Amino acid sequence: MWKKILTMSLVLVVVVSLAACAKESSAQEIVDGVIESLDNIRTSQFDMDMTMDMAGEAEGEAFEATMVMDSSGALDVESRQMRMDMTMSMTMPGQSEVEIGMAMYLIGDMMYMSMETPEMGPMWMKMEMPERSWEQMSQVESQVELLEAAQVEVIGSERVRGIDCYVLQLTPDMEQLWQLAMQQAEVTELEMPAISEEFVKEMFRSFSVKQWIAKDTYFLTKAEIDMAVELTPEAMGLPEEEGVLTMDIAIAFLAYNYNQPVSIELPPEAEEAVEMPTQY
Repeated sequence: MWKKILTMSLVLVVVVSLAACAKESSAQEIVDGVIESLDNIRTSQFDMDMTMDMAGEAEGEAFEATMVMDSSGALDVESRQMRMDMTMSMTMPGQSEVEIGMAMYLIGDMMYMSMETPEMGPMWMKMEMPERSWEQMSQVESQVELLEAAQVEVIGSERVRGIDCYVLQLTPDMEQLWQLAMQQAEVTELEMPAISEEFVKEMFRSFSVKQWIAKDTYFLTKAEIDMAVELTPEAMGLPEEEGVLTMDIAIAFLAYNYNQPVSIELPPEAEEAVEMPTQY
């Protein structure tokens, strides 16, 4: 059960993170501008912070836990390369904090990943990616699908890192959002339980997405996501289990240095990565 809990939590975070008025443009005009601007993005850098508070029952025992993840990365669309460095820590009452360092590189059609804990050094793995994975992993396709499926409202205008931005409030279609999560899981070969439309509607108790869009370029500059999720054993495909898992998730995302030179170099030790079998 723990594997499914963590898998679903990470996929929700990876997908939602895709998911983030001086001149009075309409919401649809801004959405159209954002979608058109994606073809103008050659490189970018990003930072993302996430806090997830979990509470519930697993294997007959009540628990509480807090997961904090800090990450940063760079994207080179022209060279089809991406890197992301992550530090993830988890704390539970009465237990020592567990910290994990992770790194991911996408070079062409090959993904390299490493994980490092205090007890062991970095362990590198690699796998060949299926067709169309670049569009999904680089968030371009997911951003388009999210904007096209969501109700979008222009709620103001603010400056972010010195850039004049439209502030958008997005109300995503939850079934569409879950489909994006399933697609992301397929790309990363995470095993996701099949969840019916009925459970998808019930599992999101609240969901808020705000995006800050640069007025001159229509590039995404900032996003904030807050959501509360409730997972039942039935929704997770474990009807024999008992208890409910609740997750309160807050994500802050910044994107910057668009079309500036970036350096994405695979570490030498990754060349010896263990190749994982593909399942597509």
